[in-house]
Amino acid sequence: MPTFPEQFDATPVSQLLLEAEQGLIGFDQRLLKSLLARREETLAALVPFAAEPREEVLLDLTEQSFDLFRQFRDPAAIPFYLTLLAKRGDSIPDELVEAFADLGAPAVEPLLDFHETSSADDRPDVVFLLVTLGVHDPRIRALVEDTLARDPYEGALCAGLYGDPSLRDTVNACAEKADEKSEERKVLLECVEALNNERGAHEPEEFDILALYPDEAMPLFDQMDPEHVVDFFACADPAYRTRAAASFSDDDYPDDIRDRLLPLAANDSDPKVRGAALRALGERVAEPEVRELLTKALETKREHKDEWLGALIGLAGATGEPEVHDALMEAYATADCRAAALHTMWRSFDSRYKKYFSSNLKSEDLDIRRQAIQGVGAFPMPDLSLELVPMFKDDEVREEALFAYALSVRHNTTPKSAGKLLDMISDRADGLNDSEEESVCMAIDRRLEREGYQPVFFPDDEEHDHDHEGHDHTHTHAPAVTPLETVRTEKIGRNDPCPCGSGKKYKKCCGGAA
Repeated sequence: MPTFPEQFDATPVSQLLLEAEQGLIGFDQRLLKSLLARREETLAALVPFAAEPREEVLLDLTEQSFDLFRQFRDPAAIPFYLTLLAKRGDSIPDELVEAFADLGAPAVEPLLDFHETSSADDRPDVVFLLVTLGVHDPRIRALVEDTLARDPYEGALCAGLYGDPSLRDTVNACAEKADEKSEERKVLLECVEALNNERGAHEPEEFDILALYPDEAMPLFDQMDPEHVVDFFACADPAYRTRAAASFSDDDYPDDIRDRLLPLAANDSDPKVRGAALRALGERVAEPEVRELLTKALETKREHKDEWLGALIGLAGATGEPEVHDALMEAYATADCRAAALHTMWRSFDSRYKKYFSSNLKSEDLDIRRQAIQGVGAFPMPDLSLELVPMFKDDEVREEALFAYALSVRHNTTPKSAGKLLDMISDRADGLNDSEEESVCMAIDRRLEREGYQPVFFPDDEEHDHDHEGHDHTHTHAPAVTPLETVRTEKIGRNDPCPCGSGKKYKKCCGGAA
């Protein structure tokens, strides 16, 4: 059984970390508070955990481990920091510079040793880190002087950060040798002026790890193996049961999962859980037992909106039945049910319902607008595709609009023309970021499959396989049409968990970049 939040404090830190990287625990403030309250145990577990990456994990906790080390400000973090330094790429992240600076004197010897083993190209970065430690050491001073002799511009920056007034004459001598109008001379003179002023001791900025993570975050139900997901059906918290059940929507799951969903849909004490299970059972609507349960819920559960709408969406493939059609039109006529009705309509691929999408593309209700957009791509409806172009400027629905547009715009799509379609969409959208480009490529691949071609962007790509039985339950960030729909059912809030999987708040992760 997975570990639930109320059990965190009684669970060894090492176990919590292992479960978190398998997606069984949401990386949120509840988990962090338990780890922070046990500083010594957490540090003792975190050091080997961060040093020995394991294979086949769902969530890379490198960033989360770094944040924990920064919060603790303990020299035990130095080997981990040095590993990050060795993998840094072309530049040192500001956060890593700050992390070393926060440690001060204990980082001097390890960084000097690292400098000795570094290449000539990498050594300037290590010197930069050393001068930010706020520690005056003759060995660091010697490195600064060497840098001044080799590269006066870089040396001036290092000397200024180092803040040792005794370097003033050396820097001034370098300035006198530099061309009078050069940028190099300007920087050297600025360094001399800075060294004339007394510099206070380094004061580490407060690092608040809790501000980076959401209050609550769910386990990674959409990514974990189904045998782990069903364990959450027994959780006391209905929110966990709801998300666990919903993760099976749009997946070709085996019979044993169906047999677990049936009693959940029929007997769970919470209508939201029952609704999520009914929605997931829609994948088996052709089976008599499932069809009977869905139909019964549609007939008798109107007072429980979540349950009723779950059954309605689950019956999207049966809109030819009068009772399903009537319930669908009843839901469409009700404002707070219309989004679910539109969802059911486009999932049905029943052309009778195409006429309901145009007017809802301009709805003030985000959920309704989002479902209308997805419908344009799902059917598809080329006549409405141009109405999606202005939505490329609307951050709330941009990615959904791009995905639906790629599916629906008039275009003779063949393997040879797929790249031109991608370029055309990119031009109309004023460029695509990586996530958007992946989303559009997936849509174009679907167009190709619709025309009988093989996909060209993600051929045989297991990352985009949503089959439970294949044990790759990984959902991408693309907005949905058919099997991907459960990924994004509502706009990501600034304080919601970021969908990239980091566990941080959206505003502190991808939302900040956006």
